[in-house]
Amino acid sequence: EIIIGSVARRFVNAGMAVWWYAGKVFLPARLMAIYPRWRFDSPDLSEWLPLIALVLLIGLLWFFRSRDLRGGFVAAGYFVVALLPVIGLVRMAYLRSGTLVADHLQYFADVSLIALVCAGVTMLANRGRRELKTAIAVISILSIGVMGVCAWQRTQVLHDEESLWRDNLAKNPDAWQAHARLGQRFFRQEKYSDAIEHLRRAVELKPELPEDHNLLGLAYCRAEQFDQGIREYREAFRLKEAKPSTGQTASVATIRTNLANALTIVGNNLSNGAREIPAEAMRRYEEAIAQYEKALELEPNQPGIHRNLGILLARLGRYDEAKAHLRATLQIVPNEPAARETLEEIEAQLH
Repeated sequence: EIIIGSVARRFVNAGMAVWWYAGKVFLPARLMAIYPRWRFDSPDLSEWLPLIALVLLIGLLWFFRSRDLRGGFVAAGYFVVALLPVIGLVRMAYLRSGTLVADHLQYFADVSLIALVCAGVTMLANRGRRELKTAIAVISILSIGVMGVCAWQRTQVLHDEESLWRDNLAKNPDAWQAHARLGQRFFRQEKYSDAIEHLRRAVELKPELPEDHNLLGLAYCRAEQFDQGIREYREAFRLKEAKPSTGQTASVATIRTNLANALTIVGNNLSNGAREIPAEAMRRYEEAIAQYEKALELEPNQPGIHRNLGILLARLGRYDEAKAHLRATLQIVPNEPAARETLEEIEAQLH
């Protein structure tokens, strides 16, 4: 859901955003990929001040446009107009992040203020005495050098994905996107404890995203914390089912399969060493079978689901059903070793 607030909040945020972007042009400090969240509730009276100041500034530049301020009016006007689509007056996808501002959204608008400063400095140097020209040249060279050093330092942050998101969290620890991206990265690296730490924080900050719950469930299961994993799978499934547009998709089949796999493993752990399958283990197995079957309704040609369901049914002695799913697996993937081995074991027992 994209939240932009009331009409009053939109104009208040727009005024603050314009000043924020202008500040970043002249003092690009504490840059980060994801900035802190903005407010989208009813504005306080004091929050109107940036918008009022902006209107007054534009008005003054217009009033004095015939005196050497015409360029200032054009530059300020261009800056504001170029930012209009991205300062919260209309809906845009980026607002899903919870913040209104981002460095890349201001590049097009920055040109006007940079050109204004350059023109002003050039005009001042042309009209000044030799000492002033020398001072301007020295300050300009030093400024360019400082900006070059800052840009070089920023490249260290952009060296790789982990550096970028760690820098982001150092400056904005509540950036759910940064936690989610780091969690994904650590999961791919099989650092499951680190993945769990960041994904858990991501779902705390942004609980409505089923993909993060699903990945957190996978991380828990890889870390052999199956009860926590099952809980996250259930939440991911609940969130997916709550959206009619996504309730019957391949991603739902994946979540159902992950849940079924975790339930099967828990059932196996509960029944290890037992002569008969305990009631609690059987309850987990039955739920796993139901989840596999519902997943197959969405993804009927998914060999992994057929294989896992066939192996589980074979474990429970339901051989006819097991053979049907194992043969379906081999029709799709003829050399699938687990399905072939289980099918051969069933045939050996029946003969």
